[in-house]
Amino acid sequence: MNTFNDVYYSFSPIISDYERENPVFKQMVKVITTPMITSLIILNHVDMDSESSVLGYGISLILLNIGMYVGIPASVIVGIRKNY
Repeated sequence: MNTFNDVYYSFSPIISDYERENPVFKQMVKVITTPMITSLIILNHVDMDSESSVLGYGISLILLNIGMYVGIPASVIVGIRKNY
């Protein structure tokens, strides 16, 4: 955890300052992080009564987020390249 904190706090204050100074960047951060945070709401509506269910839902959410942040943009880029 100490290593994570060292890495996170080495760049986080710089990004936070830039976000406060630049309203467009602030909105971009909101747009980018909202789907990930919204996907975590799924966990409030499921019954996780064992370690295997927690692991299953966790892996599913990771795959969902990878699909949203990597798969969809990659599909759009490939589709655009095929058309031009």
